Amino acid sequence: MTIKGYGLGIMLLSVALLAGCTSNQSVKNNDNRQQSSSQSSSAKSVTATTKVSLTAAIKAFQQQYPDASITSIELETKLGRPVYTLEGDGGTQEHELQLNGRTGKVISKKSEQLDQEDQADHKANQLNLSKVISPSKAVAIAVHDRNGGHATELKLDKETGITYWEVQVRQGQRQVDVKIDAHKGSILETEHDD
Repeated sequence: MTIKGYGLGIMLLSVALLAGCTSNQSVKNNDNRQQSSSQSSSAKSVTATTKVSLTAAIKAFQQQYPDASITSIELETKLGRPVYTLEGDGGTQEHELQLNGRTGKVISKKSEQLDQEDQADHKANQLNLSKVISPSKAVAIAVHDRNGGHATELKLDKETGITYWEVQVRQGQRQVDVKIDAHKGSILETEHDD
């Protein structure tokens, strides 16, 4: 009877150990799947196909409009390609330049006259572009904050003196806008679109 008891005890202990190992392996597999999903989600982001750096896009704008200050930069996918849209003003004129994010070629450019109120706000609207985090860094921060998803659009803008990235993160059918301080990399706010 005692030999049967020991045998039964060893068998139960073995089953418990196997169940624990299987459960632990299941957790590891789930973690790997989540990490892989997060990596593949990042690969779908607009920055994954963008070859032109933010610095190069800014330089292209400044070459076209040397007297203008940049007031916003947007990066989004249009017709299957990444496109930068840079806007700025130079005293009396507002300028817009669209660049192919893969090749750096100019897609379009236009200028129009600013009204007097916008001319007065010229300095207040100018972005602080020194030491701005890259679009891919902004995407990584936003996707990490949302525990996955992919960025469909980014915009560098300014509000109440703070230059920030606004990153649209898509998670299935849901979209979340994440505002990130463009210099510190800290999240300022998140907004869920219904």
